[in-house]
Amino acid sequence: MTMSQTATDYVLGALSPLEREAVQLERAVNRALDAAITALEDKLAPLAAAAGAVRPPAYLFDAIVEQIREEEAELGNKLVLPLSEGEWQPCLPGVEIKRLWSPLTVMLRCQPGAIIPEHVHGPIENLLVVMGDLEVGGRILASGDYHMSPEGSPHGETRTRRGCILFVQYGA
Repeated sequence: MTMSQTATDYVLGALSPLEREAVQLERAVNRALDAAITALEDKLAPLAAAAGAVRPPAYLFDAIVEQIREEEAELGNKLVLPLSEGEWQPCLPGVEIKRLWSPLTVMLRCQPGAIIPEHVHGPIENLLVVMGDLEVGGRILASGDYHMSPEGSPHGETRTRRGCILFVQYGA
């Protein structure tokens, strides 16, 4: 299926729940797919306005308020940062970085085909592949795989074929 067809099927709701979830994951690492979906949603948005207003059921407002109260009670002073939010900064060609709770804890978002050049590690690096694939030393790491590089260790070129999201923590 082409990217255009995938975007169309996603926006029109023609995908199964499993296919839709796969597209959402792909959208997180593939900026071109995300842009295609956003453009199509923007193009079709006027149709929603043309459909006219639908009166929601009477109980819906109270249910929404109750859900917000439950969420606030559960989350309180905790930090929640959805993947799509926060500040992603360019880091390398095809690679963006987002700082989490400290400068030593970050996420990397790598576009398909992105390459991280060889380097020597300062502090220890703990890396978890959140989604996608990452080739390290000839080995393909997939979602859920962990890799540790000791302090001062050399690291060869690292690359991703399909794109990936990485959680990286430096130091002990």
